Amino acid sequence: MLTVADAIARFLEALRSRQTPANTLKAYTSDLRQFAAAVPADLAAVDPPAIQTFLAGPGTVSAATQRRRHATLCAFYGWLLRQELITASPMAKVDPADLPVRLPRPLDPALVKAILAAIPAAATRERALFTLLYETGMRVGEAIALHVADLDLTPDDEKIRVLGKGQRERMVLLTAAPESIRLLRRHLRLSGIHAGALFRGDARYGGSNLPLDYTTALRAWQRYCRQAGVEATIHQLRHSRASQLVQAGVPLGTVRKVLGHRNIQSTLIYADIDPQTVKHDLEEYQRRKGKRR
Repeated sequence: MLTVADAIARFLEALRSRQTPANTLKAYTSDLRQFAAAVPADLAAVDPPAIQTFLAGPGTVSAATQRRRHATLCAFYGWLLRQELITASPMAKVDPADLPVRLPRPLDPALVKAILAAIPAAATRERALFTLLYETGMRVGEAIALHVADLDLTPDDEKIRVLGKGQRERMVLLTAAPESIRLLRRHLRLSGIHAGALFRGDARYGGSNLPLDYTTALRAWQRYCRQAGVEATIHQLRHSRASQLVQAGVPLGTVRKVLGHRNIQSTLIYADIDPQTVKHDLEEYQRRKGKRR
């Protein structure tokens, strides 16, 4: 009999061996421990109703948490299938919770500039990190999980290999991120980092190979926001980049690629909040139509 606890232990060990980002591993571990405590010990006895009960929780679990748990279990059971530890996944019969559509909240460029200006020049880690998030639209978890080996600063071909949601790998080009390139080079030069984590938790840089954790990054961001007199979340940097690309007329397919969205529907949200883009596209359509007459 394969127990739920044993299956979870094997799955988490497989993730560690693949150097899964620390925040992702932490979230999976938390969700799966709660799952093991809520369902039968025998993995074969865990059916869709038991999983649905776990996802719903005691009635105070948010839709976002339910969807995160659903994604965790999909990854877990998907791995079990690939390892041939099970012959069918009960997740095929369990739908994720519906989430209310939340419109992105991009920041005015002047506000972002004020926040970044509040960061001391000597704080190369923070300056490079937050500028990179703003110029690429990268997720915070993706950025703090970066290693030096993921970074290619070859002149005129600068790029970063990113491991995103669901362990999907993508290449983020730094073609439109000149300040990030400059700050990343400066960060590497001044920190003396040649391998391992790119952004490290130790304020002295060279004292640890451990990646910067999300809480430390969040506290630094909040501190600079207070100094700049701006209320903003780190994630709004991603919203800002996406909205800027859409407003500049970059094709949605390209924006989707840049952001690492799994489907185009996620990218379309940014187009929905930009009436100027809609107006421009319609005017361009009418202009081309008039020329053909």
